[in-house]
Amino acid sequence: MQWEPVIGLASGAAPTATFPNCHLLKPVAAQVVWSDPQQNSPLAELCKAVQDEDWERNYEQGFTKINMRAEWSASEERMSTFRYLASSNAASRVLEIGSFCGAGALALAEVIPADGEVRSLELDSFVVDFGRRFQLKSLAGKKITTNVGPAMQALQSLAAEANGHRFKAFDCMQSYFDLLWSTPGLLSERAVVCVDMTLSFDLVVIDADKEGMQSYFDLLWSTPGLLSERAVVCVDMTLFKGQPPTRYVKFGFPHRWHSNSGQAELDTLRAAVQARADLRSFEFGGMLVVTRPEAQP
Repeated sequence: MQWEPVIGLASGAAPTATFPNCHLLKPVAAQVVWSDPQQNSPLAELCKAVQDEDWERNYEQGFTKINMRAEWSASEERMSTFRYLASSNAASRVLEIGSFCGAGALALAEVIPADGEVRSLELDSFVVDFGRRFQLKSLAGKKITTNVGPAMQALQSLAAEANGHRFKAFDCMQSYFDLLWSTPGLLSERAVVCVDMTLSFDLVVIDADKEGMQSYFDLLWSTPGLLSERAVVCVDMTLFKGQPPTRYVKFGFPHRWHSNSGQAELDTLRAAVQARADLRSFEFGGMLVVTRPEAQP
C-alpha cells in the first residue's frame, strides 16, 4: 500500500496551519516588560519595617517605654561604617549599648567571623521582639545575643563577668600551655600553639540615653578585660535621641512629646575624651570614635 500525505494537516514546515492559536503566530517577546531581580535580605526587610511602623502610636498605646522614631535605626551609611570598623579591626566580639530594632547589630553580625558574637543591650522589649523576627531569618542572626533591661545594670554584669572569666581562664590557659611544652614528644619541633584570647570586646557601639553615656564610657575603659587591646569604641553624637520624653504642650498639641537634645552631655563626654592622654579620638558620620593610641583603625 502506497503512503499518501494527509491533506489539511500541518507539516513540520508550517505548524501554525493546524494550531492557529499557537503563540508563534503572534510573538510576544517584544511586549514583555522585565524588572530587575529583587534580593530582599532580612536586613533590608527589617529597615523597611522600621520605616513603615507607627512609633508614636506605639508609645501612646504603651507598647514602648519611650517615644521612639524610625530615624533612630542605623542608616545605610551608619551600617557601612560599622562594617568598615569591624572588618578593618578584625573584630570578633562586638558590644552594642542601645540597639533599637537591631539593624546595626545584624549588619555587624554579617561581617564578623562565624564564631563571633554581637552582644546587644536594649531597654525596651518591644523593639527587641520587633527586630528579632528579621534576625532569625538571617544566617548571621544566631551570632546576636540581646540583654533586655537597663544598660548600666547589664554592663556592670558584663564587667563582673569579664573580670571573673579573665582570671579563671588565664589560670587554666597557663596550666594547659605549660603542660603542652613540658611533655616530651607531645609537640613536634615545628609546632605552633595558638591561644584563644577572645574574652574581650573588639568593637563597642554606644547609642543609648545621653545621660548615661559618660558612665557607660568610663566603665568600659576602667574595667580590666572588658576591652581588647585593639578595641574601638564608637559613641553616637546624634541630638534628640534616646532622651526621656515630656508632653509637648506648646501650641495646643498635648498628644505630642518632646525631649531634651542631650547637647550638654555630649559636649561633656567629648571634652573628657580629649583630655585623656591614653586615648585618641576623631569624629565622622555622626560618631565619636575612640581608640588607644597604638590601636588606630
